[in-house]
Formats: sequence, structure tokens, C-alpha cells
Amino acid sequence: MKYQHSELENLCQTFPNEIFAILVYGPDSGHVNEVAMKISKSAVDDITDPFSVVEIGSDKAKQDPASVIDAALSYSMIGGRRLVRIRNATDNITPIIENVIQLESIEAKIILDAGALDTRSKLRSLFEKNDRLGILACYGSQGKTLESLIKNRLTGNNITFDPETIEYLIAHLGNDHQHTKNELEKLILMVGPNGHLSLDATSTSIGDSGLLIMDEIAFLTGDGNLDGLTLSLQRAEETGQNPITILRSVINHFQRLHNIRLIQERGIPASAAIKKLRPPVFWNRKAQFERQLNRWTVKQLEQALDRFFIGEQQCKTTGIPQMAMCSQVLIGVCLKGGTKR
Repeated sequence: MKYQHSELENLCQTFPNEIFAILVYGPDSGHVNEVAMKISKSAVDDITDPFSVVEIGSDKAKQDPASVIDAALSYSMIGGRRLVRIRNATDNITPIIENVIQLESIEAKIILDAGALDTRSKLRSLFEKNDRLGILACYGSQGKTLESLIKNRLTGNNITFDPETIEYLIAHLGNDHQHTKNELEKLILMVGPNGHLSLDATSTSIGDSGLLIMDEIAFLTGDGNLDGLTLSLQRAEETGQNPITILRSVINHFQRLHNIRLIQERGIPASAAIKKLRPPVFWNRKAQFERQLNRWTVKQLEQALDRFFIGEQQCKTTGIPQMAMCSQVLIGVCLKGGTKR
């Protein structure tokens, strides 16, 4: 069963009775762990209690599958529910979860965390299709979640700010949870407690170089405009733009499309949903944004986001020239396109 981020608040308050295991996954390990910890607090009273919580690494689970089954069948030694935490889950533990599903009585709740799982992942597919399992994708802080994070960090240090400052931060942060926190900490140190954070100071600190060309790349990718995208990527390379920053800009654009498509599926008109976007869609991009909403389905947007996140990881870890990897990922998504079918 797939959960949306709009349901996270409820999951953090009450672990669903009909669900015995929830998988939280995504490319940002810090954000994934943070979300998994929040949900864990709805399963047991004290997540630090060793009698109520048992942690099993993915390697141990693979080497000793019985340890997961034993933990799932066990009560807490001090009474109450038990929680099993499986970290760094991969497709290799899919058979173990399939075996647990067959058990008649499962006493514990299980929370797993994983990295970026693409649509071919057996573990992801199992959790999406089974009614006794829940799955939540972390595509980075966005929307009201990102806005709350920014405001809470600033107000927690008694820093005042203008509305335009928050809109600027929302537009430039959120794709990487740790990066967002680091940038906010930098701003807090720069302004100091009880200070005022202006838009000028924020744009100077965060940096606005290449913003227009990155915006162009994001929209061209969403349009499936290969010729325009190829030229813009060449221009970005010539002007020294950071490939990872380019990918994050495109991720931000596709996250916004994804958010509106989810809202549309709840019966809310796109025009009404778009008006609530912060920062707002610029007037000269509005018609293009609406066309892309008609072009991409929720599933296709999620597949594109998966590819972008994996591409970002590959830029950081494979040793392949980053601009070549970035271009390959964007062109691949552009060629595949999002024509509804």
C-alpha cells in the first residue's frame, strides 16, 4: 500500500492496525532516517528502550532470516508492542518479508529504511502491492513540509524574515535534506540570533548563478524538447554550471508537477492547486506548466524522479564525468517523455 507524504502526520500519530510493516525509501538517507524515526514513535512508547525495540541490519537479516521472524513473533519483555527496525534494506530481504506475511499472528511492527529503489525493485513492488504492507517514498522536503522546516529553524533562533525570503528559500532548497539543513545553519550563523534575514542577504548566500538556464533545462525536460534541452545543456557546461545543481533544479520542477498531479487526483482543479504553489509559477511559464501536467501521469513523474535521484547518486559515486552523467539522465527522461497513455 502506497502512502503519500500528506499522510505522514497521521502515520506519526498512529501506526495503522491493519499494516504490520512500513518501508521508507529514498536517495537522501538523512531524510529517510528522520521519517522512519518519526513513524517508529507511533509504534512504541519509547524508541530508545532496548526491551521494546530490536534493530537488525540488512546484512544480519540476510545471513539469519530466522532472526526477523523471531522478532516479529515476540512480545516486548516489559509488555506492550514491540518494534523491529531493519536498516539499509535491499531486494535481498524480499523473501524474508514474504515469509513474515505468511505468519498467522505477527506481534511486532516492522519499519524498514532503504535507499533509492527504482520501479524494478522487488522489495518496493512487494510493499506497494500488498495490503498488509505500507510504503512511503521520500522525494526530499517540499511544499508545506519544506516551508515548515525553514520557518521553524529560523524562528527557533528568533530570526525574523520577509515573505519573499521564504519563497526564495523554498525555490532553492529541499531536494537534499542535509543540504537544506546546512544552508539554513549557514544563514543562521550569518545573521545571528535575534537578527533579520533579508532577501538580498539570502540570495547572496545561497547563490543565484545560472538560475535562468537551470529553469530552462527543467521546463525543456518536462516538455520532451530534445533539441532545446541539448543546446541548454551545452550552454550550461560552457558557463560552468554544477551538474548536481542542475539535477536538483530539475528535481524541484518535477516535484512540483508531482504535487499538483496528486492534488488533481483528489478532484481539485489544476488551476486552483497551481495558485497555492510557493513560490508561484511565473506568469510566462504558467501555460507551459499546465501543458506538462496534462503530459505526465503520477506514475511517470515518480519514475522520472527515481531516475533523477539515481543519476545524482551516480554523479557523486561512479567517477563518470558529472556533466556527461547529468546530460545522459536528462536526455533519457526527455526522450522517454511523459505522454499520457
